[in-house]
Amino acid sequence: MGLSSEILDICIPSGIFCYRNIKKATDDSENGEKSRSTVAFAQGAKLVEAVTKYNDETAKTAKSALSVFDKYAKQYKAVDYAGKAVNWATHNVNPLICISGGIKTLTSDDKVHTGITQLGALSGMFLGEGLIKLYQNQIFNEKNVSDIVKRFQNTKGLKTVCEKLLKSGNCGKAASILKGLAFVTGSITSYSIGEKIGKNTADRICADAGIEVKKKIDRKV
Repeated sequence: MGLSSEILDICIPSGIFCYRNIKKATDDSENGEKSRSTVAFAQGAKLVEAVTKYNDETAKTAKSALSVFDKYAKQYKAVDYAGKAVNWATHNVNPLICISGGIKTLTSDDKVHTGITQLGALSGMFLGEGLIKLYQNQIFNEKNVSDIVKRFQNTKGLKTVCEKLLKSGNCGKAASILKGLAFVTGSITSYSIGEKIGKNTADRICADAGIEVKKKIDRKV
């Protein structure tokens, strides 16, 4: 199956986030976040949607399967509701992350402290992701990657790699991979910075208000 730039644009970040959220949801320690399972599911659904949308071979199979699904959806409301739920989850990952943060706060022994910390973490993440989206296409694109590769195509030890990259479409795929990795790194970093600011703010507010923090909260990204 050929992986196009369109597939890589979605699958690289969604695949990494899906894996991370699965680890969070299945963590048996006190840091485990069971509510993250819905976020992992939504990210996984995005992967499937991207492959079926942009790959001709899988798209044909998907259309055949969807025709059967539609038939049963008309007959059984539960199937219809399930399909709509999956579609909503696929296109609403961020609201699910917010809901997950809300659940973590409500189930915490330190609701005020956890709530402020979560607010800082999610605000930082969304702000960072928003800034990255503004500039990522200007930085990580086929032309820029191609220009860089051409500079090193005669460098000893890199010639073969550069020749492969300069083949039609490969620079575009490389740009998509770099863009995805940069987005994930920026998102995680922004979350961590926001979480640290949120924690420090929560510490001050709880101390000033005389709110006892019942347990030490391990800030696990």
